[in-house]
Amino acid sequence: MFRCLKISTMTLAALTVGACISSAGAAEVCGLDPHGDNYLSVREGPGSNYYELTRLGPGTYGDIIDANDNGTWYIVEADGEPTGWVCSGYICQ
Repeated sequence: MFRCLKISTMTLAALTVGACISSAGAAEVCGLDPHGDNYLSVREGPGSNYYELTRLGPGTYGDIIDANDNGTWYIVEADGEPTGWVCSGYICQ
């Protein structure tokens, strides 16, 4: 079980459970619970304690710009603009 916030509705990257992606790569939001809130939160920093900037829905595409030291959070961007941090467990390459 991941302790990450979820993000929805924006063009951004997604991660899969247990995936480790190095910086810079195309990705898609995946693995969200359709019976839950079904979105991935985009945060100001690498953790659920940071302010939620926006949300991404399932199947949203974007680019991974960087990751935190242990690869559990990624910085993603959409439309060429940095968007924020997302839990890497919900991003697929």
